[in-house]
Amino acid sequence: MDNLIFPTICSEDQNATTEVIRKTKEKNKTDSRENSTSRKKIKLNTKNETEDSTKRKPLELETDPSVLQRRQKQIDYGKNTVGYHCYMKQVPIDKRTKDDPKTPDKYTKYSRRSWDMLIKMWRKKLHQYDTEANKDDNESDESSSHSSDSYIQ
Repeated sequence: MDNLIFPTICSEDQNATTEVIRKTKEKNKTDSRENSTSRKKIKLNTKNETEDSTKRKPLELETDPSVLQRRQKQIDYGKNTVGYHCYMKQVPIDKRTKDDPKTPDKYTKYSRRSWDMLIKMWRKKLHQYDTEANKDDNESDESSSHSSDSYIQ
């Protein structure tokens, strides 16, 4: 009879222990997921994060006269191109979009490298209008060159 009671007690203890072990393992799994660096939960924006994102640096202005003079010279070179004049004729100010060339603001504080890149991009965009003017000139040149070619032969 003792043998019959003992196995039932052991089986109950074993089931209870198995259940405790299972719960512990599940808890460890969730703990390890929370602490894991490979799986980070996405946190919703808190007050501090939204306040930081809305705060911006105050716009700094360039005050160095030599820098302003150099920048104005670069802008003048860009405005003295065929492409710029064609752009001014073809695209009125009120019809301009975000993609159109925009003259960089010389008064905004930029590093030398940033300013040079702005000028470079502006000039490249102006060259798109430059080619349209050249196409018109080339067509008139080609018609005159064809007549001169026939004269040479």
